[in-house]
Amino acid sequence: MSENLKTELLSQGVDYATALERFMGKEELYKRFLVKFLADDNFNQLEANIGCRNIEEAFKCAHTIKGLCGNLGFDNLLEEDAQIVEILRSGSMDGVEELFETLSTKYHKLCETIKKYE
Repeated sequence: MSENLKTELLSQGVDYATALERFMGKEELYKRFLVKFLADDNFNQLEANIGCRNIEEAFKCAHTIKGLCGNLGFDNLLEEDAQIVEILRSGSMDGVEELFETLSTKYHKLCETIKKYE
């Protein structure tokens, strides 16, 4: 994995060191999972389910994203997503759209960074 990618990930709040430990120190394996993250559709599904106020399905998507972010060290996305998960878990949508806007900005920036080094 290139130093430039590492630097950009770190600058966006990715806990690269901890994530790499989860991948047994194998940078190329970690990079493959970064690319797989780009193909995951849960973010788009979360957006759609928030839009149609489907709390149950939105919760499933947000919870899956939370797990992916945790495993990949995406601490920069975890804060908002974890809050979304808890709000949806309670059966509410209060504040979810605002949190999703912030999450979306960070998510798209991170995806663009990963795409640059694919």
